[in-house]
Amino acid sequence: MEKLIRIFALVALLGIAGCATLPLDSARDQVKTFLVQKQAIWLFWGAIPVSVPKVDEVVGTEAASHSGVQNLKVTTEYTFINFLLGAITQGAIYSQTVTIEGQVYD
Repeated sequence: MEKLIRIFALVALLGIAGCATLPLDSARDQVKTFLVQKQAIWLFWGAIPVSVPKVDEVVGTEAASHSGVQNLKVTTEYTFINFLLGAITQGAIYSQTVTIEGQVYD
């Protein structure tokens, strides 16, 4: 029975680990590349958002003195640290790592 529980826990862990990427490409000349990592945090198993990064704010800050943004990519990851935080708090705190990267041009 204990072996069955361990196998189920491993399968469940592998099922929730993953990564999602949404690339947006354009053909402008590159001026500067930026990469920003932030933590998205929810309480009570994801029911209450505490800190969710806003892509508009990050991109607005990076592109403030430039004409625009190209090759924008937003990636969310459920890393080992995120898993460890959830395991220690028994899911009361759920977090994901959000990476926002792209290029600004003039």
